[in-house]
Amino acid sequence: MSTNPFGDKVNILKAKLDSWPLPAELLLSGAPNASGAVLSKSADGCVVCGIWDCSPGSFRWDWNYDETLVVVAGRVTVALDGGRKVELAPGDLAFFERGQSSVWTIHEHFRKGFHALASEPLPF
Repeated sequence: MSTNPFGDKVNILKAKLDSWPLPAELLLSGAPNASGAVLSKSADGCVVCGIWDCSPGSFRWDWNYDETLVVVAGRVTVALDGGRKVELAPGDLAFFERGQSSVWTIHEHFRKGFHALASEPLPF
């Protein structure tokens, strides 16, 4: 984990990322290859800011935290349980609440900056 002091900056498109493989049981199609970096993490582990990147493919995702994200590259369709679909592309900002379930279909290599907030420490 790397952390940056308050007021520092990171170029999201050029940042070096570590492998963050998706669990095999979540994969639905293709071979999405995920990577990421934690930029800052609160002392209690409940607030994390970082970068996440993934190649095309499809997988299930359930949020156990609130997430705000901004897309910097690629396109994705997030199909939420209940039928709602969210199409995301560069420049889009989105918010997903904990407890939501979804299927992510990444159409083009995708990269986002994210802020996650949980009631318990996050695993990343």
